[in-house]
Amino acid sequence: MKIRFLHIADLHLGNHQYQSDDRYNDFARAFQAVVAVALTEHVDFVAIAGDLFHKRAIDALTLYHAQTELAHLRDAGIPTLIIEGNHDRAFYRDAGISWLSFLTWTDAMILLAPDVSDGEVHFAPWDRQRHGGGFYDIAGSALRVYGLPWYGASTGVMIERTAAALAKLRMEEEAQGVKYRLIMLHTGVDGLVTGVHGLPSRQAFEPLRGLVDYIALGHVHMPYMLDDWIYNPGSLETVSAEEWEWQDRGYFMVEVETDGPTHSAKLMAAPRRRFVRERFRVDGYANPEELASHFDSFCARKLRDVSAGELPVVDITLSGTLAFDPGALDKRVLEDLVQRHCAPLLVFIRNHTQSLEFDPATGDLDGRDRASRQELELRVFRDLLLRDSRYATNADDWARVMAELKQHTLNGDDPAAIVDFLARQQSRLRSADSTS
Repeated sequence: MKIRFLHIADLHLGNHQYQSDDRYNDFARAFQAVVAVALTEHVDFVAIAGDLFHKRAIDALTLYHAQTELAHLRDAGIPTLIIEGNHDRAFYRDAGISWLSFLTWTDAMILLAPDVSDGEVHFAPWDRQRHGGGFYDIAGSALRVYGLPWYGASTGVMIERTAAALAKLRMEEEAQGVKYRLIMLHTGVDGLVTGVHGLPSRQAFEPLRGLVDYIALGHVHMPYMLDDWIYNPGSLETVSAEEWEWQDRGYFMVEVETDGPTHSAKLMAAPRRRFVRERFRVDGYANPEELASHFDSFCARKLRDVSAGELPVVDITLSGTLAFDPGALDKRVLEDLVQRHCAPLLVFIRNHTQSLEFDPATGDLDGRDRASRQELELRVFRDLLLRDSRYATNADDWARVMAELKQHTLNGDDPAAIVDFLARQQSRLRSADSTS
């Protein structure tokens, strides 16, 4: 018998990313697109391996988005089987009742979870009357789906206990005609994604070998397949900018031949908004104008393949060492240049630059270990000016001007007179620059 299903995970409905209404709607549209595939392909069921929602406390519109799409599947006779992810969990004050529980009570979907008592795992069949159960059968009993929710750091231990429970059920399964077994877990495999820790190792899944034919994972947003046995589709939409390079993530279209039993799983890319993430080095640019000019050329190269109307999210990190005062770097100028090249939905310029180091306590002045307040002040001004290539050639003169300017201000001199003083000094020093 042939059975087809979709394996998806990490939909994160309700994610108001960057406080953008468009990004909020993007997550709903991604789910709509996958539901449309399920309806068009007439799959036998949909398996959601956790994190239907982005947060525990959802708003009314997010609930509406979920109910509407789940109703389309239910009305087409396509059951939606789901497990609880870490983002779906109920608050303790809510007595363990989550929004997934609510949707199960409305018959919108089937929430699977085993009973755990005295450290043992027990899988009971799905009971429509009590809206609960640890497994659900498809096509009579030809294909059985088990569900194991998020257990965090205890996942490895729970896998061992689950394997023991499934081993006890094996003879019963065979008597009932079960030929293919799938289990959903909301966890990942350690070591596959940099910076994601606390997950079970690949070896930790081995107790399930021979007991299940397909392990459907969620939680980690990068797609992967291991040993034609462990599958993770990744997130439908981009939950964080770091995920931009995982272009193929989306969902698995799986076809099972229960008489084998065998299966084939094809990773399908989900439609989602494009993210462009780049790094721009600021080293060597003498002034803000020169930096902006080169940044303009950089955008022309990096954004030239963005099609009209695509409206991507653009995230550019500035790195390196500035040759001028960091206060002169206006990120708004750079954002405007990005806007001119590709009209993004959102643009982020992240300033991770460094300025030249300066420690006024080191060294000596005129052979002395300690400097007077005035001398130290001049030195601080001079070293600050030396960092900025626009003033470096006349740093000593500019430092004296800054010291005088400060004194005029402290004296409470007339603001117009202070402005006039600064204008005359600027004219004098710029004339000196032009003749030198």
